[in-house]
Amino acid sequence: MLQTQTPMPVLPESLRALIGVRKTRQCLVTARDIKRFAQAIGAPSPSDSDEALLAPALFCQTMTFEDLPIEALPADGSPAELDLPLPAQRVVGGGSEYVINRRVRAGEVITVVSRLKDVVPRQGKSGLLYLLVVETGFTDQKGCPVATEVATYIKRP
Repeated sequence: MLQTQTPMPVLPESLRALIGVRKTRQCLVTARDIKRFAQAIGAPSPSDSDEALLAPALFCQTMTFEDLPIEALPADGSPAELDLPLPAQRVVGGGSEYVINRRVRAGEVITVVSRLKDVVPRQGKSGLLYLLVVETGFTDQKGCPVATEVATYIKRP
């Protein structure tokens, strides 16, 4: 017997309009932020006397999404930026690709520019799911690139 493939749904116009839209914000990197991140990942904590306090390599990941109070997040606790008009409620990480140009220093102001690069519907074992591809660039005060991330998130029922 021949199996027919279920056609993938067309993305709603309200969602397609969000693809490519850039959101920009700035983050001041503090020594405390760097120390907390180092502690969270089990890296050696930089000392207070280190004038050129460098963040661990993936520190920029902490700035990817806006820091909001828990009550402002979707029910699953995922970042508000991933709360898109889709018939799926839960978000899990699918993977990231990073290009790190240099490590961040305490005292820098990093400009974060994110955009929804694509939304791809897929048929999963538990039903229809959506792959959300988000590209985020991090630049310093001089406009020089610090890092770039392309992350995929899976939004499912």
